[in-house]
Amino acid sequence: MWFSLVLIHSDEKERFTGEIPNFFSWQTCMRSVYLSDERLLTKDYLSLVPKSYKLYRGLDAYSFLTEIVSGFHSKLFGESEVQAQFTSTFSKEHLLEGSTSKYFLKLRDQILEHSKLVRSKFLTGIGKQTYGSLCEKYIRNEKRIHLFGTGNLAETLLPYLTTNSRKVTLYGRDEFRLGELRDKFMIQTGNWSDYTPDTSPVIIASSYYPTDQLNLHKDSRAVLDFRNDTEKNFIPQIPHYIPFSELLKNIENTELKILELRPKVKNYIRSLALSREEEQIHIIHGWEDLPLACY
Repeated sequence: MWFSLVLIHSDEKERFTGEIPNFFSWQTCMRSVYLSDERLLTKDYLSLVPKSYKLYRGLDAYSFLTEIVSGFHSKLFGESEVQAQFTSTFSKEHLLEGSTSKYFLKLRDQILEHSKLVRSKFLTGIGKQTYGSLCEKYIRNEKRIHLFGTGNLAETLLPYLTTNSRKVTLYGRDEFRLGELRDKFMIQTGNWSDYTPDTSPVIIASSYYPTDQLNLHKDSRAVLDFRNDTEKNFIPQIPHYIPFSELLKNIENTELKILELRPKVKNYIRSLALSREEEQIHIIHGWEDLPLACY
C-alpha cells in the first residue's frame, strides 16, 4: 500500500516551512515533514524539494515516519508528545475532503497502530519520557509558574504544570490562541508586556524569545529554556538559568541503553511495515487504491 509514499524531512533550524504542491505538511518546532503519493506528483517534482531536505520513498518513508511518531528521532528519546501532535495534525478536521483525505487517514491509523506497538515493546520502563517530567526537579514545590509560548510544546506542558493546584500564567502574542488555551486549561493568560517580574519559576516554550526579555527573570528561582538551539547562541549569565541541553541531562535513561535500542527499533519497524504490505497484497477485495487526483 505504501510503496508509492513520498516523505521529505528536515530538522534544521533555518529550514523551508512553506507549502509544496500536492504535499501535505506537518510542522513542529523541531522538524518539518511533507508527505505525498508519487502517483500524484509530476516527473520533475524533485525540483520543488528544498535542497536541505532528505527524501524517503516507499517503505523507507513509512518506516521513517513511524520512527518519528514513536519518538525515535526526538531530542528526548521516546517522548510521547510527538504522537499527540501527529494525531492532531492528521485529524479529519485538518485534512481536506476527498480521496487523499482517506489516504492520509489510513496512513495515520496504521502509523499510530505500529508506533504503539513500538512503544510498548521497546520504550516502556526507560525513564520519564515527557517534556513535562523534565521540569519536575525545578518546580516540584512551586505554586506559581510563568509560561511563555502558545505552540504545541506549551500545550503539552500545561497538563503537567497545572497539577497540584499550581497557578499558571501563560504569556503569548496570539490573542486567539491564548483564548483557546485559557478556556481549555482554565488558566490566566496575558501578553508578553503584561509580565511582572517576581521570584516564581519561568518556563520558555517559545522558539522566538528576545534576549533582552531574559534579563527580566534574574530574580526567578528557575528559568527553564526549552529552545533547542540555546547552546549554539548566547546563554545569559543570570542565576538559576537552565538551557535545554542541561534539562536533557536529567533524563532517567542512559545514552548507552538508547544506542542499544536504536537498531532493534529500526529493524522491528521495518518488519511491521513489510508484514502489513504482504497482508494487503493477499487481500483481493481490500482497501481501494488511491485515485490519480490532486487536491
